[in-house]
Formats: sequence, structure tokens, C-alpha cells
Amino acid sequence: MKKFWVETFGCQMNKLDSEQFSGELTLNGYTPATSQDDADVILFNTCSVREHAEQKVYSRGGILKHRKAKEPGLVIGILGCMAQQEREKILDHLPHVDLVAGPDQYKNLPALIEEARASSEAVLATRHTAFIPKFDRLAAPRENPWQAFILAMKGCDEMCSYCVVPRTRGREISKPIPEIVEEAKVLVGNGVLEITLLGQNITAYGEKEGKELADLVEAVAAIPGLKRLRFVTSHPHHATRRLFRDLHTLPNVMPQIHMPAQSGSDRLLAMMKRTYTCAEYLDIVAMAREECPGIEIASDFIVGFPTETDEDFAKTVALVEKVRFGYSFIFQYSPRPGTTAIRDLADDVPSAVKLRRNHELLALQEKIQLEKNTDRVGATVEVLVEGRSDRNAERWVGRGPDNRIVVFEGDGDFAGKVIPVRIGRATALTLYGDRVGEPAPVHA
Repeated sequence: MKKFWVETFGCQMNKLDSEQFSGELTLNGYTPATSQDDADVILFNTCSVREHAEQKVYSRGGILKHRKAKEPGLVIGILGCMAQQEREKILDHLPHVDLVAGPDQYKNLPALIEEARASSEAVLATRHTAFIPKFDRLAAPRENPWQAFILAMKGCDEMCSYCVVPRTRGREISKPIPEIVEEAKVLVGNGVLEITLLGQNITAYGEKEGKELADLVEAVAAIPGLKRLRFVTSHPHHATRRLFRDLHTLPNVMPQIHMPAQSGSDRLLAMMKRTYTCAEYLDIVAMAREECPGIEIASDFIVGFPTETDEDFAKTVALVEKVRFGYSFIFQYSPRPGTTAIRDLADDVPSAVKLRRNHELLALQEKIQLEKNTDRVGATVEVLVEGRSDRNAERWVGRGPDNRIVVFEGDGDFAGKVIPVRIGRATALTLYGDRVGEPAPVHA
């Protein structure tokens, strides 16, 4: 029996990619292995946004060199964004790898694996496709049966100077609304309560076809039985008033948006090619809060971008203080091959300065999160329970509508149920409370 093992690195899109090609393999006679040691096909689904993620893949792949020598029939594949970005370089570093395939190749994966098995040379498949193939969701395994991702669009046309996504994922292509609605209906019919629409630049959805993301959100939100709808990741430039209004008026669209700012310095934003100024970003935030009072906004920031001065960083700090994000992902600038930043700009901010700014911005963000979370003490939150807490088996963990983590204790099986929880205490990362009612009806 053919058994496969997948290790996934990176974002929600990569997790969905792993679901999709795992489904394809299952449809073609493969079964998931219980461990890497039990597999005759080992696949690494990779991320290329940060150098650290790539190094982890090289390390994981390198460990398999001796096993490959003992088991020449073992197929080792490097898939996804790193495969698209590095291509032949992967084979230079890991000559025992059998397959290098980009993110557009998941439909072809069973055939590519068989080709690699029969070939004396590694198979390289990194061609972009100009469409999004339909996918049979019934075959796809998911971490939680009541939560699912749907690929709404792929690629990005923004060409930010630091970012590899246009190279690894190609240009923007949107899946037609009827196909997405059909897929969502199948998922809801099979018990899914929460759907997250995915796109590298999801707020640009449908623009080439004269549509906008709000058209898609409204169509999916209308599906009976769907409890929660989210979408990621949003570029501020494409966010619209109608979209923010939907976050407030449609009861199953969660009032939360991940809208990376990246910097508070107009000079750096221009160098990053982000197509907005700090003032314009603040105007978008104001519009969001006007149309959707109580909306939770999350962000990403890059510290140590080339030429970043203390003054530039202070402007980023000021932006975080002004907006008071629900949470932020903070990264130290990492030069990526093929980007205009690595071509045109020296990586001239010392590592120690990057690290200090990272810690300072993270400390500020955690302070804000603690204050905002503390304000929620005494409130009752509807929590979609994801499962038992890893730290304490007597506790359940889930997320509220604003995507905050909520933990509570209780006897019974609450996984996959929506539970009202009254918040009793808070940390910067987590809300803790007590169940105050029975689970909501699943498809009411």
C-alpha cells in the first residue's frame, strides 16, 4: 500500500494546498502514513517568504539523505513556494530529492510522483497555470471537520519590493463566485460551520472581472447553516466601504480583518511599493471602524527594512499606538532572491538593531493586547470550540468572532460547537472564562 507523509510550512494557503494534494493522492490510491518513518512518499510543502522557513526545509530534507540511500524506492518531494522560487537550487543542496513541484501542480501530483519513482533523475515541475482547477473537497482531510479553507483567488499583482509571492504564486486569478458557492455548500452540508476565504491579496478578489470581494462575501454568507465566514489576507489599497459594512450587517461574517500596514513611515512605504501612505492607511482604518463599530483589525510589520532609521521606526511605533491593533505579526526584514529590494537596496540595518526594534514593537503590541483583552472581562463571547487545550486536558479552547483565543473548562464534548463563555480574566494572548449556556444549534 502506498503511504504518504506531509509536513507543511507557512500560511493558511499552504495548509489548504496540503489538504488539496492530500485529497488528490487519496483519490489515486494513496493513504496517509501514521508517521514519516511509515511513509514511502515524504512531501514537504514549503514557504519562501522568510529565509528561516527555507532553512528548516533544507534541514528536514537533509536528514533524509541516509534513509534515501538505504531505501532507494522512497520518494522525497519539495513542494510549494520554495520549490517555485529555488527550483534547481534545491537539487544542488539536496541531490537525493526526487521531485520539486510548485504550488500550481497539486492536480498533477500523483502522476509526478509516479514519474519520479520511475525516473533516474529528479522531476522538476514549476509551471504556473492560468486558472484555478476545481477541487473535490470530499476527499480532502482537514484538521477540524467543522472548519475549512476555500481558495477564492491565487497570486498577487501588487509587486511589493520585499515580497516573493508574485514569483512563487503568479499573477492574480479569481475563482468564479458560483464555483466558490458550490464548494461552500458542499462543505456546510458536511458539517462545516466556519469557512475562511483565502487569497494572497483577497481584497482584490474579482477586480479583473468587474466584481469585488463584497460580492463574494455576500453570496457565501447567504448559504443556510454557515455559522462563520472569514477572509485573509487583505491589502489596504483594495478594501472598500461596502466590505466593511458587510462585516457589520451580515451576522455570520466575522467583524475582524487582517490588513497589514508593514510600516508607519511614508518613506519606507514608498520603498516597499505599498501604494498608500500612513495617513491613507489611517483613513481606511477610520472607514472600517465607522462602518463596522467594534471591528478588530490585525496587522503585519517589517522592522529593519533597508535604510530604516530610528525616526522611521518611531513612526511605526506611533501607528501601532494610534490604531491599537488586536494583534500583529512582526518580522525582521529578510532579503529574498528575485525581489527588487534585494536587487536595489543593501540590507544595511544591523541584526542587533533589527532584533531590538522587533522586541520593542512586540512588547508594545502585547501591552495593547493585554489592555484590550482586559476590557473584555465580564463580557459573554460566542466561542467556536476547536478542541482540548494542549496545556490542560480539562480545558477547551476556541475562538471568538474577533478571532481571539478563548479557554474555558467544562465536562462533555464541546469540540465543533458554539459555546457562550463569560470572560473572567485575560492575558495578552488569551481570554479565560466560564461556560454560561448550552451549545447553539448547529444549523439554526
